[in-house]
Amino acid sequence: MTIREFKQDKLLFYPFLASAALILIAALWAFFGLAKINNLLILHYDGYKGIDFLGNKGDIWRVLGLSAAIVGFNFLLAKKLYYKERFLSYAFSFSSSIFSLLILIGIFVIISIN
Repeated sequence: MTIREFKQDKLLFYPFLASAALILIAALWAFFGLAKINNLLILHYDGYKGIDFLGNKGDIWRVLGLSAAIVGFNFLLAKKLYYKERFLSYAFSFSSSIFSLLILIGIFVIISIN
């Protein structure tokens, strides 16, 4: 599948474009939201136990990098399987969008707690 064919299929192109945009928004939000913080970050808070997982800014960037890699891998799989299993390609594209939205929500929660 060429890039031109990929751009013509709107059900495949726009969810991946939205995924990339959501990860970019999360990265910008993390960059500006965590710029003034120099101490440990609260990465997980449990209502019963309290704070149970601490980390630094590098952990946030690793999560964003891993999520970008997962979306990229889904993109390659969707592109490779397009002519064999079109439904699976669409499933990869829409699940990438949902995954990126969840990453954005997670980054927002970490920034709002800290």
